[in-house]
Amino acid sequence: MDSFLRKYMLIDTLSLKLNCNKATFIEKFKENVEPSNLSFSPFEAFSGGTKLYKGNLDNSTFKIQKKQQLFNNRRQSPIATGKIIENINDIKLDIEINGITPFMKFFFVFIVFSYLFGFTILLVISFKDTNFAFLPIPFLIVHAAFMIGIPFFIIKSSVKHFKQEMEREFHFWLR
Repeated sequence: MDSFLRKYMLIDTLSLKLNCNKATFIEKFKENVEPSNLSFSPFEAFSGGTKLYKGNLDNSTFKIQKKQQLFNNRRQSPIATGKIIENINDIKLDIEINGITPFMKFFFVFIVFSYLFGFTILLVISFKDTNFAFLPIPFLIVHAAFMIGIPFFIIKSSVKHFKQEMEREFHFWLR
């Protein structure tokens, strides 16, 4: 499954070298990221605070996600998980950006089972009732393609933009 998600760019990796030590990066991370466990909160957009990101930081690993904003039309925000590797005079960040959040996993499982159930019901009705037209079946297939395809492209786009944003932000924090 992981290789499928990587192939279609729903999971991407980023490797950065930053000219600072580990302690400086951890300090800047704590200045710019609100401590959180990254769980879903329906009222997150109404929470106060000036920090744009939420996440957590251990000694050599971190997780970061962009906080939801009230009038932001991009509701999908990937989660970046990274490792901090300290070298002699710089650090290396190995980051994995995952666009499939727990909510999206639930959404895709729910939508696939719903369409399979609907398709099964339509097939049963069409075999029992000879006057039933097969027109709803192609409509259901097209509708399913849109309902699965549109979120797929939104997630793919959000992973790409979040990767660029993380690269910019980490360099900006250390200026």
